[in-house]
Amino acid sequence: MSSTGDNVDVFTKPEADVIVRSSDEIEFRVHKSVLSTASCIFADTFGVPQPESFKVIDDELDDAGGKDDLPIVALTEDAETLRVILRTLYADGISTIEDLGLLARVLAAAEKYEMAGIISTLAPFLHTPRFLESEPFRVFAIAYHFTLPETILIAAKATLLHPFPSSLPPELEYLPTPDVYHKLLLYRTRCEATIEPTLVDWMSVWIGFEEPPADAPHAFWQRVQAGAMDRPVWSTVDKGGCLFCVRSTYITLNKYGVVPLWFIDHLERTRDMFKDRIEGPTVKSLKLLEKTISILPSIGSNGGCECAARAPLQLIQFSERLSEKLDEKLAEVLFDLD
Repeated sequence: MSSTGDNVDVFTKPEADVIVRSSDEIEFRVHKSVLSTASCIFADTFGVPQPESFKVIDDELDDAGGKDDLPIVALTEDAETLRVILRTLYADGISTIEDLGLLARVLAAAEKYEMAGIISTLAPFLHTPRFLESEPFRVFAIAYHFTLPETILIAAKATLLHPFPSSLPPELEYLPTPDVYHKLLLYRTRCEATIEPTLVDWMSVWIGFEEPPADAPHAFWQRVQAGAMDRPVWSTVDKGGCLFCVRSTYITLNKYGVVPLWFIDHLERTRDMFKDRIEGPTVKSLKLLEKTISILPSIGSNGGCECAARAPLQLIQFSERLSEKLDEKLAEVLFDLD
């Protein structure tokens, strides 16, 4: 019997009445009552004659030279997986699980042995920031398999912060059908669709109105003209912005309106960045802002261009407002759990 050297484990309880053996030959001395309380599978097994996988080893001497007549339960899970399960059952405490693959194996074993308490106790580890930040697609697949609605929604949102993968994660095998992954792609597409009109309607973002009030359709324009709100340098509202920048007049092709070409370029690059990371703060990227500021006309050029002087600060203000608005819009897009 494996009980010395590298095979010694913390579960060496002398009062144990059963031995659990892992697939890699590590043995755990535990109690039938603990296993039976946690799993109806073990409760039923210990209440009936033992099957082939449960056998009494009575011809091997223990360290003291006596007979060890405890039944041995040979399981297909490895020692690492069983150790997490047993430590949880014995309230020894699991502060964290660093390996997502291990967590998936533990949950799979808990499902196999119908240990609902193990699943409810350990499933929250899927919310670990390092898992959601680095491997959200795997977390999504695992959560979907174990029917964890809260985690499914959290993971689906976390996938928006990464490019959609060209190859699927190994946990895809947990999913009932590939259609589930297709639903995740549709969710991403819907999120992308919410971004476009918000970028196009950049003036409403700047002013803060979704649309003009029904009883005063021009109220927000009047407030701008009256000086109640700042006028972005790229705007032509009441000629409040810079008039010297080269502007696009092809409104049918340029959906952003008659604005400077540098601002159109800024919005287009903003939209492109969402292919890799779909969240409001993406628009506040320093790389994005620095690129736009670097191509602004020089102060005093073109007969008095104001963009280089006023645009940097206003772009930062605009990015803050746009970030908040996009997050509001994205929060309205829900992943379809049905």
